[in-house]
Amino acid sequence: MRRLLALAFTAFPLLAHAWGPDGHQTVATIAAGLLKGTAAEARVQALLGDMTLQQASIWADCVKGISPSQDYTYPSPGKYPECAPLETPARIAEMADYVRRNDRQCHVGLDEDSCHRQTHYADIALQRSRYVQGFVGTRADDVVGALRQAILVLQGQPTSGPPNFRSPREALIVLTHLVGDLHQPLHVGSVYLDELGRRVDPDKTGFQRDTFTVGGNSLWLIAAKPPAPARPPSGAAPVTAGFGPVRMHTVWDGVPARFKPARVDAAWLAEARKIHPNTGEPTDWPARWATQSLEQARLAFDGLKFSARQGDHWNVHLPGGYGARADAIKRQQLTIAGARLAQVLKAVLAN
Repeated sequence: MRRLLALAFTAFPLLAHAWGPDGHQTVATIAAGLLKGTAAEARVQALLGDMTLQQASIWADCVKGISPSQDYTYPSPGKYPECAPLETPARIAEMADYVRRNDRQCHVGLDEDSCHRQTHYADIALQRSRYVQGFVGTRADDVVGALRQAILVLQGQPTSGPPNFRSPREALIVLTHLVGDLHQPLHVGSVYLDELGRRVDPDKTGFQRDTFTVGGNSLWLIAAKPPAPARPPSGAAPVTAGFGPVRMHTVWDGVPARFKPARVDAAWLAEARKIHPNTGEPTDWPARWATQSLEQARLAFDGLKFSARQGDHWNVHLPGGYGARADAIKRQQLTIAGARLAQVLKAVLAN
């Protein structure tokens, strides 16, 4: 667990990338492998042009580098290496245009400053058994609603409400990212806690701002400090540096090296091909996917113990074996996300 925390410290500072760029590109790499040789692959290439599906998978996070307060410029090129291929003048202009149309054209929720940022997640209480619009933590423009809008655009059907997609190309780029987001469990399920660290059900008690854990961002994992030596060397300060805190959401965004896109091989693609195909209307699929991710979120929070609230956060004690459990869920969710991305693209782009 100490290794897990130490790795989380170095992973993806400042920008909140669900799965991190490697995880999103793993999802896209699996999907690209499953699309190879299909009519949908040709349509994807035609829409994206010289942008790869892997680059498209991180676009919606790199867009967060556009600054509305600085006239929708991109003030820090080079800050995030994974975004470098998207930092050409034409692509920055494309990102800025998207943010202008999806900045304040909605009801901006808690802890957000722009509409497009809140399309990446929902915050459904773990007590719910499925995703239903209207539960606390859902919105018309949450990750499920945004995916539904993108699918409608790709189907050539009319849409209403945010997010605003200018073209099928833009809808495809955002959809590629949001399918990954939806399969990160903490982007769907959330625990709500009272001041003593006890779980509460906001759909029964009514939503209270001070119970909201912000998708795990207000939950801090703190490992024990290494013991100080009995007799520090002469003139040396006692050892006080330790591990933590790190946000629980950050730990879940990270993926280990063995899950990176370069590790997607024939065996992993064969595993993805076994994922049960979706049926029915594609616009209904994101809600079903969210229900499955909510189930995984309950497993992610199973056995955790929470402290009383410490100002703006709660401390979390993890049970033994938690790192292995998290990695098993991550591997499963990355695989399912890649399979479902391929499935939805085949369904809406095959003709």
